Amino acid sequence: MVFRLGLPVIVLLVGTGWFAWASYRRAAQAEQALAEVNAEHRALLHEVRSLERAVAAAEQGLRTLSSHPSVPRDVAVTADLTLADIRRLVERKELDN
Repeated sequence: MVFRLGLPVIVLLVGTGWFAWASYRRAAQAEQALAEVNAEHRALLHEVRSLERAVAAAEQGLRTLSSHPSVPRDVAVTADLTLADIRRLVERKELDN
């Protein structure tokens, strides 16, 4: 009688332990994956800010180039078109892959 009652309890305890260990491992893996995603997110935000600064500098350079009196008209028009293209890309967020 003791043997029949003890075996299911042992199986139940082993099963519960295995389930708890598996759950812990999944949670640890999920936490690690979340940390990696957060690190990638921070790196991408840093890259986006760098690109935004580069675009702002390019805009300023093109604005200066297109308004300078010594720049030929066709170059100024090209610079204005490029500036408009940059604005369109940034505003519509077409900088995706």
